[in-house]
Amino acid sequence: MKRLILAAAVALTFPVYAQNAATVNGQPIPQAEIDTMVRAMASRGMEDTPENRKLILDQLITGEVLSQEAVKQGLDEDPDTRMLIENSRKEILINTLIAKWMEDNTPSDADIDKAYEELVADAKEAKEYNIRHILVADEKKAQDLLKQIKDKKIDFEAAAKENSVDAGSGKQGGNLGWAEADNFVPEFAEAVRNAKVKEIVAEPVQSQFGWHIIEVLDERAVEAPSKEEASPGLKQMVQQEKLQAYVESLREAATVVESEEDKKAEKAEEKAK
Repeated sequence: MKRLILAAAVALTFPVYAQNAATVNGQPIPQAEIDTMVRAMASRGMEDTPENRKLILDQLITGEVLSQEAVKQGLDEDPDTRMLIENSRKEILINTLIAKWMEDNTPSDADIDKAYEELVADAKEAKEYNIRHILVADEKKAQDLLKQIKDKKIDFEAAAKENSVDAGSGKQGGNLGWAEADNFVPEFAEAVRNAKVKEIVAEPVQSQFGWHIIEVLDERAVEAPSKEEASPGLKQMVQQEKLQAYVESLREAATVVESEEDKKAEKAEEKAK
């Protein structure tokens, strides 16, 4: 009878011990922790081999030894350290919550269809332009070059190659290729939208980069990608929008009380603007 009880006890306790890959001063390192790290590293191309598992275990053992020594020295009681630990805990919880939410809230086919319809509608109203420009540092040089081009003393391509400080497009005779106006800084974008095709913009345009001489060579309607091409990006976009709405709903439901100092700081910042 005693043998049966002993055998049962061994059978019951053995799986518990088997779940630990090692112990450090009595503190267990669970096998599950290694498995989790292996899965994470496998996503970055590391193979699941006995050698790599041993390497991970060695790292965990070293980490546990150092962690125990830090606690032994009372470093875990330091206020700054405790705050860092708490911030790390929150970050892990947040990432886990978001990952679970995204797994549970995959966009439906109807969501993708609606997003694609909106994409196609936006594309019908949008234009893209074939543009070339010459970028120089000061207005006088821009005006001089513009006059020479208009007087046909030098052609646009040669002027760009010789004078543009935008080395990338300068080598191409100023050619920026096809793009939507919104891809550029606001001043440049506005000039492109108002330009006449095959005409150089009447005056140089100033932006944060310098002075631009701009010519719109052609324009065309934006061609919407196929649904198959757009679906991966649309799925991500829809999911991010829904996630943002979820986060905002949690904030609205929360009771938030700001300190008076924070309120004063916010008002001071608003006045400064």
